[in-house]
Formats: sequence, C-alpha cells, structure tokens
Amino acid sequence: MKSCAVTVIGHVDHGKTSLVRALTGIETDRLKEEKERGLSIVLGFAHRDYPSGIIDFIDVPGHEDFVRTMVSGATGAGAALLVVSAVEGIARQTVEHLEIATLLGITKGVVAVTKADLLARSEWSKREMSIKAAIAASGLREQPIVFCSSSTGEGLDLLHRELDDLLCRSPGLSRLPGFFMPVDRVFSSTGMGTVVTGTLLGAGLEQGSQAVVAPMGRSVIVRGLQTHGLDRDFVEAGSRTAVNLRNVSRDDVRPGDVLCAPGCFSSSAQIDVSLTVSPAANRALKHLDEVRVMHGTRSATASVRLFRGNRIEPGERDYAQLRFAAPVTAFVGQRAVLRCLSPVETIGGAIIIDPAASPSRKNDDDRMAILAAAERGDPGEIASALGRRNGGIVGLAELARLGSQTAEHMRGALGPAYLDLDAGQIGSRPAIAATKDAYLEQLASLHRGSPLRSGFPEARVRRALAGPIPLVLVNHAERLLAEEARVVRGREGIALAGYDPRAGLSLHQRSQLDAIEQSLRRGGLKPPDPDDLLTDADPEPGTVHDLVELLVASGRAVSLTNHALNQLLVFHVDALDEAGRDLRKAFPFPARFRTGEAREALKTTRKYIVPVLEYLDAQGITLRNGDLRHLVEDASPVSNGHDDV
Repeated sequence: MKSCAVTVIGHVDHGKTSLVRALTGIETDRLKEEKERGLSIVLGFAHRDYPSGIIDFIDVPGHEDFVRTMVSGATGAGAALLVVSAVEGIARQTVEHLEIATLLGITKGVVAVTKADLLARSEWSKREMSIKAAIAASGLREQPIVFCSSSTGEGLDLLHRELDDLLCRSPGLSRLPGFFMPVDRVFSSTGMGTVVTGTLLGAGLEQGSQAVVAPMGRSVIVRGLQTHGLDRDFVEAGSRTAVNLRNVSRDDVRPGDVLCAPGCFSSSAQIDVSLTVSPAANRALKHLDEVRVMHGTRSATASVRLFRGNRIEPGERDYAQLRFAAPVTAFVGQRAVLRCLSPVETIGGAIIIDPAASPSRKNDDDRMAILAAAERGDPGEIASALGRRNGGIVGLAELARLGSQTAEHMRGALGPAYLDLDAGQIGSRPAIAATKDAYLEQLASLHRGSPLRSGFPEARVRRALAGPIPLVLVNHAERLLAEEARVVRGREGIALAGYDPRAGLSLHQRSQLDAIEQSLRRGGLKPPDPDDLLTDADPEPGTVHDLVELLVASGRAVSLTNHALNQLLVFHVDALDEAGRDLRKAFPFPARFRTGEAREALKTTRKYIVPVLEYLDAQGITLRNGDLRHLVEDASPVSNGHDDV
C-alpha cells in the first residue's frame, strides 16, 4: 500500500491536534505540559488507513517559537493538511507555515477549515474566498478546501474522501541511492536499547541492514523496525519509522542526525545550493551573511557565499554555497529553509545541488555550469559540464553524487559515449580522440627536433602534454595508440610507428656514424669515452650523442654504466661478443673466477670490467654467486643482430 507523510500545519489554537484526533482517534499531545497548556510543543504522530493507502499525520507546533520543530516535521512530507480556523481565518503563523511549506517544495494538500460550527453558514463563502486569496501565492494554491468541525463531526466524511484522493495525488518520493532517514526523536526502550524515529526517504529499510549515523560516521546495525506500533521485517520509503539500533548508545545519536545507507551519502561543511529569497522577505540576502539553515531535522548556522554578485534581492534566485562550522549530511534535491538570525524570520529557501562541495570562489563559470546541469538532472549534461572543467575527464564519485545515484547507475546511463580510464574516472570519446591526436603531434614534433633519435622516454612525452591535458587521459591515449600499433616502444623509448631515423641521414652523417662505430670497434673493451668521440668523428655540433644512440638502437653498440664512477660507457657489440668467448676459453665450465681474474683474462681495466660482467650476467652468459662467477654451461656467444646502418 502507498504510504504518505502529511504534515499538519497552521496557526496556534486553530485546532490541528483536535482535528488529527477526530480523524485518527489518536492523541498526538503526549507531554504533560502540552496537555496542561493545550499547546503542541513537540512533533505529534498519528496514522489512518485509507482505501488508497496509509497516511502518517505529523502534527507540528503552530506557535512561532517552534518554527524549527515545524520544519523538522515537514521534512520528508509528501503533502500538507493546512488547518485554518473558520472563526479567525488566515493568521500570522498560517502565513509563515504556508511560506515554509512552499520553500520545502510541498505543492499537494488539503485545506481544512475547522471550527466551522462556530461560523454562520452564510459566512462560509466569504471565508473561503479570503483563504483562497491568502494561499494564491503558495504551493497549496488550487488545493481543495473543506469546512469541518472536530466537535460535531460535520464535514469529516468529505475530508476523509479528500485525504484518500490526496494519497493518489501526492508526488512520488525522491529517488536516492539508498535509504535516508533524518532523525527527529531518540530514546531508549527497555530490553531494546537505542531507538530513533523519522520519516524514511529514498529506499526501503530491512531488519539486519548495516547503516551509518551521519555526520559522525558511526556504523550501526538495524536490530528492529516498527511502523504504527507494529514490528516489521521491512519498511517502505515514505513511512514513519522507528528503528532499533545496535552498536550505538542513546548519547551518541541526537535529533538532527541522519540514519543512512553506507557509502551512499556525503557529509561536508560546504553545500552548493540554488537559493531563492522569498518575495515577502524584508531585505536582500548578501554575500557572507550568516543565516540559520533548517534541512531535514537539523538546524545549523552557515555563511552564505554567492558565486556572483554581492546580493540576491527578494523574489530572485541564484547559486550559492552554504558554509557550515561543522559537517552536515544532505542529499541532492533536498530542500532547506533559511532564517535570519536577527530579527528571527524566514528569508528564503534552498535546493541542495551538491552536498559535498569544495570551497567556492567568486565568478567560477565552470562551477555554475556544473550546478545548472546537476539541477536539471541529466547524466550526460552533468558529465559534459564536469569534463569541460576537468580537461575531458569525469570522476565517477562526483558524477554519482551530483546525480544522486550510484556510480554504476550513472556510468550505465552514459553508455558508450564515455570510456573507462583509471581510478574511477571516465573520459568522453571526443576528449580521448583529441588527446590521441595531441600525443601523435607531440611525438612527431620531437622527431622533427631530434631526427636522429629512434625514440623518446614516455615520461618526456607525457610531461609535454600533461599541462593542458590530464595525465590520466594522456596515459590512456598512449595505451590505445600502442594497441593500435600507431606508436611503438623500443629500447630508446617510444616512437611513431614506422619512423626510421636512418632514412633521413645525410652522406656526411652516415660518414660520421661509420667513424664512430670504427672508433668503438677499435677500442674493444677499453672504448673511448663518449665525449672523446667528438674529436674522433669530427662531427657536426650536437649530433654525436644522437648518432651514438642510433648505434645503440640498431644493436651495433651497447650502452652500459659504471655506477661506482657514475659514468656512461659505450661498447661495440662485437667487443662484448668476443668477451664472452674469451672468458669461456679462459674459464671453461665449471671453473669459477673472480672479477680481478676476469679483468686480467680480458686485458681491460677496473673502469670497464664490472659493467662488462654485469652485462654478461644479464645476458645469461655468466652466473654470479657472491664474489665468484662461472660460465653458464649451455651458453652460446652473445649476439644482438647486426643491423646495417
């Protein structure tokens, strides 16, 4: 059966509690003080079954001193029962309750004109016209008006029919990624422990479920559930619910906290909102104003940070950030009421767009575009706005938060228009295609600048692009290009597929290359230092290093390092091949030898012997065991292939 929470609002002494008692048979004034004074102080709860479902009546205090309690009771309500005395008509607190209900997004309800037996029937039409005029600017305009009496029962049958129809007309609940229950009461029950109550929103709740008490983040277990005094295994969203909790004491939970599904809702000291200043407000709302914010069952002060301009005039709306002294918990689309601290009066309302925002800055056009997209609620628009701000990537956690859905739901809604990147991020296909083009152009530019190099370190290419383009997008584009064989990785790094530095060599450069190779071959295991090749090769300025790298890349030379001296050494590959053969002759398997013995056998020096032996170890020619080495039994002479250059 459909369940709907209906907040009962109106001026003090207009008969709200009496009417609820007449409709349900339940007395909502529980406190001794309430009964003695005939004045509701805390929220009262009653319910009644109708053919179309169940209505939970939330009787809120009508006195102006208890507006916070009124807002708490209206939170989560799908509709309102506005109670107006036929004798007094619309009164001051009726107007404020109507304004608050409108700010909370309540647009469905019934107007019950009570104490109708005390007003001459001839005056009913006049009273109805005055009520219609008073509610014309509110969310309850055009809702049915029923004259009735709690004392005589007159009109109650018609009111019941209208309430049953209200069940059918009331809007569906906001779709949320999990259950969300603002706590309005906390108490202990003998043999049960801590019990919290509230109106359940978002999704149903099952006995035994894990939950979180936010914003403190305390993990709890749902030990038991009740609605309307009956134990339940499962409670549907929209129901007034009592939840028995395990793993938490009564002192650790208070009204204003939220019981919610783990991992589904964020707590933050900054909340981005669409803020509307009431047309009836006495002044504009200014940048940095301090206000009291009432949302859910929580009331806290916050500083208003406007994204543009310095004020919002009565009747106007704009985006703003509410900055609190401590984290609060909310959900996208939740409504809030803003009240001035002095004089204490309602100034406007807000719709929460981002419940876990980063600190705002003025005139942030990207942020305002994101908020506008999130307010419309289209996953594609939200992702597009986030991508424009983030250089083409979208974080799934932020996308899910702004869409008030799970990350899986939002990712599925975007479909193939986006590709998965790393660490919970996605990128649009156009952004990835543009990054691939930028990567190829950057690599081509490096080839043009250093045409003799056969490749470049991947980190160099990434750094060149990672300023304007997010690194995660660059890395992904690089992987795709490698998979498509448009770039290749070699020993010198990454290069455009098919790029051959030898093809562009001039005759003079080819002559230089031959001279360098001959110099390395003559050096054997005592090759000249790379800097000395400059003289030997008589090179063009700046080309020797690239020519040496070209020899290494082609397999004609090998670059090794003497780590002790921090020196780069370049050997001709033939010299290293011959070193392997000479060691095998000098120390046939299984003979063992020390580094010094190998140095003498190869007729080289300490500067070169260790890098040479480490190279032979790496090639599987020799095997080291402590200070000793031996030749591997089935080793064959090292050969890297001699490409003509």
